[in-house]
Amino acid sequence: MFLGLCLLLGLFYATATVGAMDFEEGDQVHITNLHRIPDDLYIWASTVTMDGIVEGDLCVGAYEVNTNGQVKASANIFANEFRHTGKIDGTLRCFANSATIDGYIGRSILMFGNQIHIGDKAVIEREVRIQGNNVIFDGTAKDNVWIKAKNISLSGTIGGDVYLEGEKIHIIAPATIKGNLTYVSKNEASIGLDSGVTVVGKTSWELPREKKPEETTGNAYTSVILKFSKLLAAFLFGIILMAFSKQYMVEATNQLKNRFSVAAATGLLALVIFILCVIVLIIASILILVGIALLSGHLMLLGALAVAVSIVMIPITSVATVCGGVIFYTGKIVFALFTGYFVVRAMKKDTRFVTRWQLLLGLVILTIAFWLPYVGILLYVVISLIGAGGIILGIKHCRIQLSQSQDVGVTPPPPPPGPIQEGA
Repeated sequence: MFLGLCLLLGLFYATATVGAMDFEEGDQVHITNLHRIPDDLYIWASTVTMDGIVEGDLCVGAYEVNTNGQVKASANIFANEFRHTGKIDGTLRCFANSATIDGYIGRSILMFGNQIHIGDKAVIEREVRIQGNNVIFDGTAKDNVWIKAKNISLSGTIGGDVYLEGEKIHIIAPATIKGNLTYVSKNEASIGLDSGVTVVGKTSWELPREKKPEETTGNAYTSVILKFSKLLAAFLFGIILMAFSKQYMVEATNQLKNRFSVAAATGLLALVIFILCVIVLIIASILILVGIALLSGHLMLLGALAVAVSIVMIPITSVATVCGGVIFYTGKIVFALFTGYFVVRAMKKDTRFVTRWQLLLGLVILTIAFWLPYVGILLYVVISLIGAGGIILGIKHCRIQLSQSQDVGVTPPPPPPGPIQEGA
């Protein structure tokens, strides 16, 4: 549905700061107007109502989200229904089935959804980028606006240029566009210039570019081959992991089964650490070049110190970055095992836990899900994060069991087939 969803999710997680973080989870989470959260706030729940103040970023994954309070940094929302009537001093990034914005946004908006309504009370200080199915814009944006949707209705005030792409475009009074208006559509837009619509700049109508049949066919074949190759590679890699580290694979899958929300939070934290390692690696690589340049000058001691620090940091961060990449890739395989097990268990109660056929079935299901236009990218990233969290928890649990066995001088038993044969 929505082009660029991977960018949204990347921004969602990359906004996590180095400071402290608060986590909330449950069925109903209510941050009352008496609450003042001094850190970033992460919430995983069914229904979330935020009436208080969050000093840092707000990151929410829920079925229904209402933000009536104040977020002093940015807000990142994943929900079925989202309504904002409060104040966000930073940027709003949102993926929701339906969203209504009737509050203040101090910076920009990046939104993906089905039904999106920017109400007449909404004020956005900077740019607006929206992609959806039906979009209504009645609010005020002080910079450029970019909207791509099937149906677009615009009656708000825009301080910059406007770019619209859709099948049906209606610009109705009292719409005011202080820059240029460009729209791409097969049909001419309905612009009520006689009824009070104001466009200060130029108005341009462009027809959508049509792809050649051979381009579409070639892309489809290439996509099928790539998807099949990735599925086969993941299946072979999963078989190797199950052969050489069955205990860890079983325990990682078991963590997803019993501690799903904890695994999701752990995966998110692992991504933050992974991003920090990449940043430190880049800085260390630059620092070693600077240090080498300083070795031949008057700042020789400073250059030697820079080189020494870089020599220590580059191997550590390189290993951490590679390990992080492997864990996130393997997270998809663990989640496939988790998915395949539950599908087989729904048909046969006394099924074994973690088998090759469950892995193959899970990978097929996930491959089909990842194939969904645009939404599949979101699923891929989220599933990899959750699976990575399960791996980290599984490794930790296995290490604890091994340590306890060594303390009492008992040889640890061979890995079980999972939570044993359920229904046996």
